[in-house]
Amino acid sequence: MFGSIEKTATGDVTKLQLLDDVEIELTLDSVVIEWTKDSMISETVADSIVIMALGLHTNRKNVLSESKLKERDDDAWKVHELQNLFQEQFGDCFSANTGQEEGVRNGSVTIGKSKAIVDFAAMKLIDCNSNPLRGRVESILSIGQKLTTPLC
Repeated sequence: MFGSIEKTATGDVTKLQLLDDVEIELTLDSVVIEWTKDSMISETVADSIVIMALGLHTNRKNVLSESKLKERDDDAWKVHELQNLFQEQFGDCFSANTGQEEGVRNGSVTIGKSKAIVDFAAMKLIDCNSNPLRGRVESILSIGQKLTTPLC
């Protein structure tokens, strides 16, 4: 649905091409995102990348050192970033829930009578009573999964 991810690396610069339209250029101290098509999907992907980059900057985590973190900390970081992505996409319609059990981190999106429940730790949709909302949530989960996968 979103096309392939093409990765090229030259020296200290890594370039990613998404959807044949969104180009990301990564260096040790910067992220440049460019897109030309005026489409909702391209803009959503670009917005999502900006959110993830800001999350990295805010948390003062280095992408190259992420692989050295404990798996549990890495999962907590992914859950946090996915929740931020959902908050940006759905605003007040999104609510994050941290369960009593360790590792249970759910959230829900409620728009009118439509409701989706997401398990961020497993990165999957648990339940949804609306096909249009289901498609949107699954698309955002797919984008989030690609954006939180280590580059190195």
